[in-house]
Amino acid sequence: MKIKIVLLDLNHTTLGVHTNTVPLGIGLISRYVKEVVGEDVEIKMFKVAEKAMDVCNSWIPDIVGMAQYCWNSELNLFVAMHLKKINRDCLVVAGGPDLELFSSRKKVFLKDRDCIDICVEFDGEIPFAEIVKRRLSGESSVSIKANPGAGTYSLEPQSGELIQGTKPPPRLTSLDKVGAIYADGLFDGFLEDGFHPFLQTHRGCPFQCIFCHTSDRYYSKVIFQSPEIFEQDMNYLGKRFTGQDHVTLYLANTNMSLFKQDFEIARIISDTQEKYDWPRMINVNSGKDPEKLLEMLSIVNFPASIALQTNTSAVLQNIKRKNIPFDEYVVFQKDIMLKTKEDSETELILCLPGETKETFLKTLRDVLNSGVQNIGIYTLMKLKGTPISSEESIAHNKYVVRHRIVPRQFSIIDGIKIMDTEEVIVATKDMSFDDYISLRGLSFIVVTFFSSTELKPLKRFLYEYQMDLAEWVFSISDRLSDYPEIYKNYKAFLKETENELFLTREDLIEFYHNTENFEALYSGRLGDNLLRKYKLIVLSENYESCLRLVVSVARKIFHDRFEDYEKIDMMLSNLTSYLLTRNMKPFLLEENYSYHKQFHLNYDVPSWLVSSDPTLLLKDFNRTCNYSVTFTDDSIKRLKNIIKMNKDLTLSLQILYRDGTIREYWPQWVKN
Repeated sequence: MKIKIVLLDLNHTTLGVHTNTVPLGIGLISRYVKEVVGEDVEIKMFKVAEKAMDVCNSWIPDIVGMAQYCWNSELNLFVAMHLKKINRDCLVVAGGPDLELFSSRKKVFLKDRDCIDICVEFDGEIPFAEIVKRRLSGESSVSIKANPGAGTYSLEPQSGELIQGTKPPPRLTSLDKVGAIYADGLFDGFLEDGFHPFLQTHRGCPFQCIFCHTSDRYYSKVIFQSPEIFEQDMNYLGKRFTGQDHVTLYLANTNMSLFKQDFEIARIISDTQEKYDWPRMINVNSGKDPEKLLEMLSIVNFPASIALQTNTSAVLQNIKRKNIPFDEYVVFQKDIMLKTKEDSETELILCLPGETKETFLKTLRDVLNSGVQNIGIYTLMKLKGTPISSEESIAHNKYVVRHRIVPRQFSIIDGIKIMDTEEVIVATKDMSFDDYISLRGLSFIVVTFFSSTELKPLKRFLYEYQMDLAEWVFSISDRLSDYPEIYKNYKAFLKETENELFLTREDLIEFYHNTENFEALYSGRLGDNLLRKYKLIVLSENYESCLRLVVSVARKIFHDRFEDYEKIDMMLSNLTSYLLTRNMKPFLLEENYSYHKQFHLNYDVPSWLVSSDPTLLLKDFNRTCNYSVTFTDDSIKRLKNIIKMNKDLTLSLQILYRDGTIREYWPQWVKN
C-alpha cells in the first residue's frame, strides 16, 4: 500500500493572500521524493488550510511536511495538530526558515510544539526523502524520531532530550534533479486557483549578512538549474498566461545578475516576453554588482535594487556586509536612469547593531541625493536561526525586542483564532525607542513622497537643477502640519506604529482575543503593514493635498536660490497639471473609465519625460502644445483585473502603490 504524504505551505486568506505564489518549496520536495522513491507514495500539496483539513478527514496522511515561514507557522501547526488527532502515528516533519538553529533553543522549541516529530535544519529535499524511504522500509515513526538522520533534529521519545543527526546536513548539487515542474503540470491546480508562478534557477548566497537566513556557510556554494529546463517551464507558462498582465513572475534567486548563469535565464525571460506578451511584472532580488546588473537590465527589465541597508562603515562591519563604494553607487543610479528608464530601488534597515539616529540620518541624506528613485525602510527583524537572533548578539547590543502580528496573517477556523506573529528590534544600546519612532515617522515621509512613482517627474526636475533632495524631503516633513488631512494620516501612522508592538507574544494574543480588537483586526483597521497601508491612504485619498505640499516646498527651494524664477514657476505649474492626472481615486472607486480631458501646456512635459536625450532639460521643451488625456483599452482591462492580483482589492492596491506599478494603470497623454 502506498504511503500518503501531505505537504503544507499554507496561507492565511482572511484579508487577501500574503504570498500569492505557488508553493515552490514543497513542490520541489514533492518532485524530488517522487524521483527518489518512485510511485510508492501519494503526495498532496496545500496552500489553503480549510481545503487541507477537508481532504485529509478522509484521505488520512502517514507523513505531514510543513514549510515554516514567519507568516504561516502557526497556521501550519494548527492543521498539523488536526491531522495528528486523526492519525496518532502520523509523522510530522517541519522545515523552512522559521525554525530554531541554535541548540540551546531547539529543545524548548520542540517541547512547546509537541505535534512536531522532526525538524529539518536547511534544504529539505534530501532529508525529507530519506525519512520517506525509512518509513517505506517499515520503520516506525517512533524509531525515525529516535534516530534523526543527517540535517535533522528531534526530541528523544523517552528522555525528551534533544538529539541531532550525526552527519553534516546534505544538499543537492544541482536544481536539475526535479526537472521542468511547471511543464509537466505539477502546479496546474494552484495556477488555476489564481496563484502566481514561482521559479528558482539558482539557490544559495556567497554573502554572510547576519540578519539573513542564507548567512550560514551551508548556503555559501550556489547551485543552479540548467537553462534548458527553465525554458521548458517558461514556454509552458508563457502560453498559459499570454497577455495576462496581472500575473507576476516570481523568482526565488537571491542575487539575480551576480552569476554568469543568470544571463541565459534573462534571455529566456526576454524571449518569453517577446513571444507571449508575458511576464510584464517580474519580482526578483537583484545582484549588487553595478556593471553586471546594468548588463542584465539591457536584456530584461525588472526593478533594479542594490540594497545598502546602511552606509555606516562600523555598522557594515557589525553585520558582516560590504557595500560597493558609494561613489560607484551614485554613478550606477545615473546610468540606470539613462540606460533603462526604469526606477531603481534600495533598502535601509532601522536598529542595525551600532547604528545611531545620527548615523542613520547621514546615510538617508546621502541616499536621497544619490539618484535612487525608491527607498524602502524596514524595521530589523529577529528572524529565527539568524546570527542576529543569537543570545550573544541580543545581550551585546541590548536589543529591545517586541512582538507584532505579521500583516494580515490571521484566520478563524472552527471558531479558533490563529495568528502568526513576528519579533522586531525597536531599540538598541545605540538607538533609543524614541529615536526609532522618530525615524519611523521620517520613513513615512520618504516612502510616501520620495518613493512615490507619481511624483517622479518632480524629483527629476529637482535633479536637473541640482537641488538637495534631502532638503526637499525634510522640508516636507516640517510642513506636514500645514496640511491637516495628511498630518492626520501621519499622526495615525505614528500612533499605530507604537500600538502594534507588544512585550510578549502572549500579550499580543490576549489583546486580539478581545472581541472588539479582533473585529478591528478582521476589518483591516489594525494589523496591516503600516507603511504600505498609509502610503495607499495618503496617495489615493489625499493626492491633491500631497501635490500641493510637495510642489509648494519645491517652489520655495527654487525661490530661495534663484532671483528670476518666473519660468521655473511656469514649469512647476505645468508639472502640477500633468501630475494631477495621476490621481487614481475617482477611477478606482467609481470605475469611471470614460475620463477624457484636454490640457494646454507651455512646456511639453510628456515629450520631456520620454526624451532619449539625457542632455535635454524641461526648460528646453518651452513650446505650447495641447494634449488629450484618456484611458487606453489596455489600461481599462488592467484596472478590471486588479483584484485578481492578491484576491483582495485593498491589498492589491497597497502593493501597486508600494512598488510603483500603479503607473501601468494611469490615463495616457496623447498630443493633439
